Amino acid sequence: MKTKILALSLVASLFIISCTKDKQADDPITATEISLGGKIDNVADNVAQIVESQSNEVPAPAGRNSNSTASLLSSCTTISTVRNGNTWTRTIDFGNVNCITNTWNFARGKIIITFTNDFAAATRTISYSFENFYHNDRHVEGNQTIVKTILNNGHPQSTINLDMTVTNPDGGVYKRIGTRVRECTIGYDTPGNYYDDVFFISGNWTTTLPTGNVHTATINIPLVVKLNCRNIVSGTITFEKAHTTAILDYGNGDCDANATITINGVVHNITL
Repeated sequence: MKTKILALSLVASLFIISCTKDKQADDPITATEISLGGKIDNVADNVAQIVESQSNEVPAPAGRNSNSTASLLSSCTTISTVRNGNTWTRTIDFGNVNCITNTWNFARGKIIITFTNDFAAATRTISYSFENFYHNDRHVEGNQTIVKTILNNGHPQSTINLDMTVTNPDGGVYKRIGTRVRECTIGYDTPGNYYDDVFFISGNWTTTLPTGNVHTATINIPLVVKLNCRNIVSGTITFEKAHTTAILDYGNGDCDANATITINGVVHNITL
């Protein structure tokens, strides 16, 4: 009899757990969820900008202002390069305390970049990883690649293969897998100054949330990034989760932190 009761209790417990998971899976997407996802977008984009700027034969120096150099870094950053045949490994060390970059973000820890010395090739592949790295106090882990090509119109394009885990200061863990494609449309012909660069970004990805739920994201209208502005200035992303759809709209091109999220016809104003 005790065995039967125990068995029934186990079945009931499993049923309750299953129902809870099903309920979580059916939770609709929220504005807060998307807003937090936007902060991860900032991590991915800013890190990619730094990696690309440091994957050349001579890295952009740190410690000067945007009027005198192409550097996205600052004087609290140390850059070192180890050469092993055709393979170069470049370490960007932001130190053990927050270092503010010239893109108005805080970083600490290391980004480690590996590439070959085929600097004039039409297509180049750059790999990078992290060592105890934090971006705006978010712990970033993972191994990623950037494939750089030159389009027929002369625009440099980078395809970023995302495979990253970001842990927020509150302990929430976000896993992101997908692709972002960055096309430099303005400023590619002025290598002495990154701050006049403008990028169009497309792509799609999935994000696993701390709850275990997953939402998908697709850029519908290319995102516009200006390196002289901290935030994305325009473009839209459509998110889908649990049979609900939301649209994140970054605005009309103004350099501000304002955006809107539309869920089921209801518009939410947010600050990035």
